[in-house]
Amino acid sequence: MKALECSTIDIAPTISRLLKIPMVPPSGSPIPEVENYAKERGCKRAVIIVVDSLGYSIYRHLSPVMKNLHEITESGLLFKCRSPATITSPAIASIFTGYLPEEHNIYSTADIYSERAKNSENPRLRSIMEWACRAGMKSAAVIETEGAESFRGRIKDFYGVPNSEDILDYDCRITEYALQAMKEKPDVLSVHLRALDRYSHRAETWKEMKKAAKAIDKNLEMIFQSAEKGTMFFICGDHAVHGGKKWLENATQEEIMNHEKNYVALIVSCSR
Repeated sequence: MKALECSTIDIAPTISRLLKIPMVPPSGSPIPEVENYAKERGCKRAVIIVVDSLGYSIYRHLSPVMKNLHEITESGLLFKCRSPATITSPAIASIFTGYLPEEHNIYSTADIYSERAKNSENPRLRSIMEWACRAGMKSAAVIETEGAESFRGRIKDFYGVPNSEDILDYDCRITEYALQAMKEKPDVLSVHLRALDRYSHRAETWKEMKKAAKAIDKNLEMIFQSAEKGTMFFICGDHAVHGGKKWLENATQEEIMNHEKNYVALIVSCSR
């Protein structure tokens, strides 16, 4: 499948357009291909799953062992997506808000609080989940505990999982909460899976990376299979894989270029 191109800051405005969520137009723009795809399938709600470190090159390399994600991709759209940040906090903030890091100024979880203290109504700090909540829609977030707490008072349903050395167990707990959250039928749900990122830092072999990829793939399958018909999934990386030199040792020039340009994979697919 040939990949289309976009930016991660286009995800929030695309969801805004699809679900008619009022928001101050951010720097990103709705993705026309997703709009057309969604209209044909009657999109009713959206789930954002951030797979930490799912760079475009690493996705293409690991897709043979991520069989469920491959099937999801085959029935949907694949994008080579530009990410404006190489670390997690600003990258995810851009996915959720539709703004560049230099616009939202969120480079750590602590920055969310300090920036809101300056101007609590700053639209550049407001996630698509918060815009939905303000419009009377249901929103939920399933992320690490500290990040989840930043949603207190801003959306109704948020689930936090404490950071853990056992990252596979951590992702399983995230998935359990995601399944729980989906029973409440949120209009917009965000989920953050981290095993691939943790393994990219600590692992030394592709065998270990494939173990993390298979675990994530199982979690993605569980979430995708539990979704009601008409749920649009945005499964994306936040930044290119860390430890790039190690993982790109035998890479092609194209793979190296994709990594250097910080392209991530974005898979958009609708449950049926």
